[in-house]
Amino acid sequence: MKRKKGYLLLESVISITSIVIIISLLYYILIFSNDIKMKIEDSVELQQQENEVSKYIKEVIQNSKYIINYDKNSELKSVTSIKCKYKENDNKLKDKEIFLNKNSNKIFIRTLDVYGNSEGGGYEVGDYIDNMYISTDYDGKIANIKLELSKNNTNLEKEFTVNIINFEGDNK
Repeated sequence: MKRKKGYLLLESVISITSIVIIISLLYYILIFSNDIKMKIEDSVELQQQENEVSKYIKEVIQNSKYIINYDKNSELKSVTSIKCKYKENDNKLKDKEIFLNKNSNKIFIRTLDVYGNSEGGGYEVGDYIDNMYISTDYDGKIANIKLELSKNNTNLEKEFTVNIINFEGDNK
């Protein structure tokens, strides 16, 4: 009779230990799966943001006459603002600025007044932007842009080139 109790106790300990191990494995698999899901979602959102932001930046730069506030240089330079020349005296188009707010990691498109200062308003075109870099080639006719984006622990870099269609140079 004592032997049966000993076997029952051993059987119970082995069963409980097996259940605890299986539950622990399931818990860690659940945590691991959730982490992977979050990284995939962050990566997809960053890719969507970089596509949307680059579309707006390309549109603003390529339709301008030239970039106002950037020294022509073939090396990428970190900037928080890219100002683009649009108007000439009586033309109704206003100059525009691509502005990176480092505090909120958002990019805005703003219009500039006659003195080159940002007017109130503007509109947000993207989130999760940590840094924005620019360089130019061919006397400023081509702009090379690099964006660094991040969300949680996921990072993404986007580089693209913009050809200024209506380029007139800044010597006018």
